[in-house]
Amino acid sequence: MKLLLFFTFFLILITFSMHQNVIAEIEGEEERKKAVQEATDALKRKNIDNENKETEKETEKETEKETEKETESKVKQKLGKMKKFLPTEEEFDKITLRTVWKYVDKQSSSNEEYKVELIQGLLRDVGRVYDPIINKYKVATIQIEIIKYEEEEELEKYWINEKKSNLEFMFENSYLIGSPNDNTKCFFNYTIDGAITICKTNEYVIQGIVFDKYQEHFVYTQSKTGTEKLELNQHEITTGITETILKKIQTNDETKYNFELYKILESNREIKEREHNQMKESTKLTNEVKNKSLGIEKNKKYGVQKISCVQDEFGLVTISGQFNNNHIKKDKVSLEIAFLNNEKNIIYKNNANLLKINEFETKRFIGNLKMDENFAGCTIKIMN
Repeated sequence: MKLLLFFTFFLILITFSMHQNVIAEIEGEEERKKAVQEATDALKRKNIDNENKETEKETEKETEKETEKETESKVKQKLGKMKKFLPTEEEFDKITLRTVWKYVDKQSSSNEEYKVELIQGLLRDVGRVYDPIINKYKVATIQIEIIKYEEEEELEKYWINEKKSNLEFMFENSYLIGSPNDNTKCFFNYTIDGAITICKTNEYVIQGIVFDKYQEHFVYTQSKTGTEKLELNQHEITTGITETILKKIQTNDETKYNFELYKILESNREIKEREHNQMKESTKLTNEVKNKSLGIEKNKKYGVQKISCVQDEFGLVTISGQFNNNHIKKDKVSLEIAFLNNEKNIIYKNNANLLKINEFETKRFIGNLKMDENFAGCTIKIMN
């Protein structure tokens, strides 16, 4: 009986222990599942966060690209509007009276620093062929540039820094100048290799340049002064190009310009010549004032002047003259005096020194010499 009770108690104890283990295993399994679920959820959240970040980055990149595209589109739209100002090839045919010029390049750009937009065109003479072997017969070309600017000061900086020149200086030193209207001023200039015409309005600068080494389209070898000076006509191409562009820019529904630019420039020839003469007179006057301040006399000759060699009836030769000094102070001037006979041969030489001569000082000298030989004259030469 006792043994049965003990066995029953032992069986209950084992059953209870197993029940605890099962409960513990179940709880452990649930905790593991929970931990796995939490880890899975955390991983999902992380993946979602990463996906969101990547999506945000992609969105930002797309936004930036769209912004860039919009900016580029706006710039292209602005510059595209300027393309219509370039002369067409049909218009070139009218300017040159024949088909000879073709566009080989067109470029648009903008400079935000100086607030300018520009379009350029390059044309070549298709009627000629370049010889690359002996580098002869260089083909004529035309360069066109239209600049749209906002501020005068920024345009000046752009011209100086980017083009390495001065626009106002180009106007002042041009061959011909003229103004088609109140808001526009133009100039024409040339060399033996070609010509340039520039017109400047309140908003645009128009530039036409031709490089024509062999002067097939216009003769640019004539002088800028005198009776044989160059005269413009309707066949000069840079004035024709600039005129065509200027009319496109300035023509609207209310105003139509029918001027001929070359005639306007030619009509102002007297003005430019008068300015040139005034500049020469001004320079001359400035130099005279400067020379006067330095003590330099106009037309004054420097060195030994007013030489006289006279022999009296007793054979005494009197030598006289003066030395006009320049702007350099001298401690000593050595003179060599040569006495000549009737055959212009030297019969005697003598030396003399003039000491301590100040700037622009005139120092006179006189001397005597007894000559028994046949005397006809003398010469004086500076030795230092």
